[in-house]
Amino acid sequence: MDGSGLTQQSKKQKLNEELDVVDRNIKCLHNLPEEILRYILSLLPTKDAIRTSVLCKRWEYLWTSIPNLHFNGSELAKRKHFMNFVERVLLLRDSSDIKTFTLYCDVLRDASHLCYITKEHSTEKLFSGLPVLEELDLQNCYWVNLKVVSISAPKLLSIRIIEDRENQNDENGCQVMISGVSLNYFHYVGEFYNEYHVHNSPSLVEASVLASWYNERKRQIAHHMYMLLTGFSSVKKLKLSNCAVEVLTYAVEVVELLPHLPIFNNLEYLALEEWSVNLDSVALLKILQKSPRLKTMVFSEGISLSSDYERNDRILDPVPPCFLSQLNCIEVYDYEGDEKELSAVKILLKNAVVLEELVISCSQQNQKKLSSKLYAYV
Repeated sequence: MDGSGLTQQSKKQKLNEELDVVDRNIKCLHNLPEEILRYILSLLPTKDAIRTSVLCKRWEYLWTSIPNLHFNGSELAKRKHFMNFVERVLLLRDSSDIKTFTLYCDVLRDASHLCYITKEHSTEKLFSGLPVLEELDLQNCYWVNLKVVSISAPKLLSIRIIEDRENQNDENGCQVMISGVSLNYFHYVGEFYNEYHVHNSPSLVEASVLASWYNERKRQIAHHMYMLLTGFSSVKKLKLSNCAVEVLTYAVEVVELLPHLPIFNNLEYLALEEWSVNLDSVALLKILQKSPRLKTMVFSEGISLSSDYERNDRILDPVPPCFLSQLNCIEVYDYEGDEKELSAVKILLKNAVVLEELVISCSQQNQKKLSSKLYAYV
């Protein structure tokens, strides 16, 4: 036998050995307990977990018990096919044990399908048919032809909502009612095309609202922002973008409502993010007046005053109760050293009488100047 024959035989033998190894591995995998197999499937993307149903009879329905479902409509060319896929998946499995449900798509006129597959026959209620749902992510959901959407799940722990300006308009906005007795985390990013209400959520301890706005819609956004804040009375940690605070001052009727904000009796940590925040913002001062137990205040991207900052003696009048008894830590980042920033920091130092720690992040060039100018207030 020549050398080529031996080579071919060796290759064939090697291939057979590799197939034997694969076969043994498959048999070992098939022999694993179902709990382990379900755990393995839960680590896969939802569509890949479903594809395993064709492997053999034992795997045919294993995917129907995975607790986490994630659907991304942007991965499919046709939205209608995607919605039909989501509907089939949820109809083929028991929704009562779904813990995490993520839906990334344009809901448009298919909201009624979602209501049906989550065991709700009203076109205004979503997810209340998922009794063990713990996490909910809603990204770019446009509720067309619906005036009210109700999101309710007894074990829901966290909800994240992201709205993109693309394809959004005031006509497809609606009221979104969120209720969860176990809800402890709320996160929102967007421009408030929808009006969100959080109620019956006494366990809510952390909330984040990173809102942006445009001049042509500032009154509407102001109303929506106010309504959302009214549901945060139990939070301990609150993060607000500069826009989320400032927009509250752009509608007279909302400014008049600010004194009626709930008392944030549990709020201990307030972070102001995205752009430099004006310390003399009417909305910010009202929030501070309503936060008697605030201990830490963070200006993540700087602090400033309005153009009328010379009249700074009246800014904290009356002084918020937390400044007199609780506020012991103030952090200011991206400090650049201009006169408005310096005046704002001096106001804080003058009025925060129980302050224990002041953290200011700035360049080395500004450190010495800042130290000498603040020395009299320390």
